[in-house]
Amino acid sequence: MITLPPQAPDQYPPSKQMAYTMEIGLLRTFLEVTRTRHFGKAAQNLYLTQSAVSFRIRHLEELVGVALFTRQRNNILLTSAGERLIPHAENIIKNWQMALQDVAISEEQERQLVLGGISNLWGTFLQSTLPKLAGSFPNMIIRTEINNHLELTRSLLSGTLDLAIVLDPPNLDELDHAKIGQIELVLVSNQAGLTPELVQDNDFVFVDWGAAFNMRTAKLFKKTLTPILHTEQSQIALEFILSHGGSAFLPLVLAGPYLASAQLHRVNSIKSVKRSVFAVYVKDSERQFQVQAIIKKLGEYELKPEMTL
Repeated sequence: MITLPPQAPDQYPPSKQMAYTMEIGLLRTFLEVTRTRHFGKAAQNLYLTQSAVSFRIRHLEELVGVALFTRQRNNILLTSAGERLIPHAENIIKNWQMALQDVAISEEQERQLVLGGISNLWGTFLQSTLPKLAGSFPNMIIRTEINNHLELTRSLLSGTLDLAIVLDPPNLDELDHAKIGQIELVLVSNQAGLTPELVQDNDFVFVDWGAAFNMRTAKLFKKTLTPILHTEQSQIALEFILSHGGSAFLPLVLAGPYLASAQLHRVNSIKSVKRSVFAVYVKDSERQFQVQAIIKKLGEYELKPEMTL
């Protein structure tokens, strides 16, 4: 536990006192009770006694000065204060884990890469690059993060992220970007011979490929499409179409095998759309040369579809 300095600790505001005196274990216990809504189950998952879990929650409530849960018979509910504490607790634990990993890195493994990307690019672009990066930089430790464009930008600016892989790079003076590849998106359906006019009647699945793509493809249809499913992950869209039916813009590298086996079909007269993939990084950072070497290597990992259409 980190304690307050001996001089006049009561002069610190409550939030400052909490930051100095709270054990990470209290927050872990709070999040586990939040997840299970049961002290007994939380105790089992944390390998603690139920009385220890109850003690930790009471201690945390004393530190923050408010109740975090309302306890009713067979029902544990979060108070409004408890709801507000959740994201702070998650961030504190995440940052603590990052700190432990950072200080544990040996001199032989001092190179570390924190690589972030939007969810849609992991399954179709980034996932296959991780083994290649590890092979190209054998002493580098790789940590990954999946988030939206805004949160990835914030992480870059705060210094907790080295590289963000996105489709729409932010236009900020502090950041720079480089193109590392592209993905080819095709409109596919479980039905053969489908026309653009019939897409709406075939349960359109909206996959978010960025604002520029969404605006461009909206012009391909005479009326606004109302999606049956909205998702940021192409794998979810693919599995939905295969089991339920429908149509969606999917990466050719992902849809290719299903097009070859006639499980999926191209929608007539809709051409494929190519989207550039960018690596975003902080200008003039201490690790600029390392990051640029990684970006150069990423640019060599161009994905190829398993079939040509």
